[in-house]
Amino acid sequence: MDANITVMMTTKKSKLNVSSYFFNDKILGWAGNENSKMRFKSKNDLWTLQSTYSWANKEINKNRENNKLNTKTLIEQFFKLTGIKKTKVLFSLNHGWKYSSNSKPLRIKSYWNSSLNLGVCADWFVGPRLESGWISAQDLFNKMNK
Repeated sequence: MDANITVMMTTKKSKLNVSSYFFNDKILGWAGNENSKMRFKSKNDLWTLQSTYSWANKEINKNRENNKLNTKTLIEQFFKLTGIKKTKVLFSLNHGWKYSSNSKPLRIKSYWNSSLNLGVCADWFVGPRLESGWISAQDLFNKMNK
């Protein structure tokens, strides 16, 4: 299982029309512009910054103690890598997950025990991608209906 450190950040509104960035970086994996999803009406820019697994795996055990430093590191990487003019951060929130993702899929996509009528599905059976949870659930559905 891999760790992840995420920072939610609010900055002054820009005229940037970007939905997300994927980085080839050792610290910052990707950044998503939450305003682009049309879920929020905000006078500010709302960003989600997610670390790489390798960086988070090294930092996660001390993320609570190093919360401010890790937040600062991810935010500085964001401005450096995007080339967006650094502006005042109005709000930030750091959250870490020690077991956020499984980069090494299991040999099964889900678990079904017909004698107990018990099934388990989850994204971590399949891998770290967005669709992993759906694939696992579909596999469990097929096992249950055999």
